[in-house]
Amino acid sequence: MLFNTGKPKSKKLQAFIDKELKYLLGLILILGLLNTYKANFVSALVNGKPISRLALIKELERQGKDLAVDSLISQELIFQEAKRQKINISQKDLNKAVDGVKKSLEGNKQDLQGFLDNQNLKYNDFLKQIKLQLIIEKLLSGKVKISDEKVNKYIEENRQFFPEGVSDKDLKATALEQLKQIELNAKVQELLNNLRNKASIKYFTK
Repeated sequence: MLFNTGKPKSKKLQAFIDKELKYLLGLILILGLLNTYKANFVSALVNGKPISRLALIKELERQGKDLAVDSLISQELIFQEAKRQKINISQKDLNKAVDGVKKSLEGNKQDLQGFLDNQNLKYNDFLKQIKLQLIIEKLLSGKVKISDEKVNKYIEENRQFFPEGVSDKDLKATALEQLKQIELNAKVQELLNNLRNKASIKYFTK
């Protein structure tokens, strides 16, 4: 009950009054917000002509869809290349990789299901991503090599970003993993570019 102006004549009457007052106050609040934050409905002005927030949202949705299509194409190209090279991921390898993710999450006080919920990711899609990662590692096996000289140079150039009090051994191990990931990402992009150049891709979405 929002207000009490005396004993109501009936429960139905009081309920009606409460409902009408809630509606009125809600309308006043909305109008106030619209007036206070009216700038939020305009993203920009170009020579005095407004670009609406709705137009911005639609453009972001379009770009998001384009990125999603591009991602699915990349995944399909990798799966097809794995099939061509007769690369298979066993259930044992898949389980081992999943266990590795679980242990990593547990080290950060998380569990797998909580992680999937936060990422809005279904378990089957998670497994697909793990399988994709394992395929990429096999496709690029032996192509990612990091020298000790490169590791030492990387540490010196990025020492301020590493935590203090870490042993030289752990520091080098961390730097090596980071460099491997950087190199792997570059090799993946190179692989995808080569696969795209050789593939026949037709787009049917706008």
